[in-house]
Amino acid sequence: MNFQTLIKKKSMNLRPSRTVTTDTFGRRYEIVNGVKKELTQGLPFVVDEKPDMHIACIIHGLFLSSQDPAVSIEILKEYDIKHILSVGINLNLKFNNIEYYHCELLDLPESDILSPIKTCINIIHQNRHENILVHCNAGVSRSPTIVISYLMALENLSYDDAYEKVKSKRNCIKPNSGFVQQLKTLNVSDLLEQV
Repeated sequence: MNFQTLIKKKSMNLRPSRTVTTDTFGRRYEIVNGVKKELTQGLPFVVDEKPDMHIACIIHGLFLSSQDPAVSIEILKEYDIKHILSVGINLNLKFNNIEYYHCELLDLPESDILSPIKTCINIIHQNRHENILVHCNAGVSRSPTIVISYLMALENLSYDDAYEKVKSKRNCIKPNSGFVQQLKTLNVSDLLEQV
């Protein structure tokens, strides 16, 4: 049996599958026999259905998490959090004695991160002495990007070194490719004035 025959025989045993694509507006499509077919509209993001209550202490006074701990007064008290910086998320539940800050940032590779980074670095640096929690929806892309940029500025680290430092404390981080590219080309001296 030659190689081509073997491949053909094996491919006949494969189960058929569907490929559904969702665009940034939540429109869902499937291509069937070369024809693009629109499906019922979904959400333009992944719905996080299981809580992630883990808070990572990155450096003294700087904490990173998903949005879940930000609405748990017990966890906030346990870590003595006095400030919360929400990146791209508006919290519905807020507590007395905690100062809240918000920074708008979409988790899209084409989002420009320089202005949000400068704003967030100032907020973090002014409030780290009283424990600040930085979070986004899942604590995977946007908030780690902000924390990585802060470490780059504060400790004059390269992207790779700052990423590894944050990853060692919260191993699920994965800034999107556009954020990574921007952070790698970022001139740290532009951020140093913020710290």
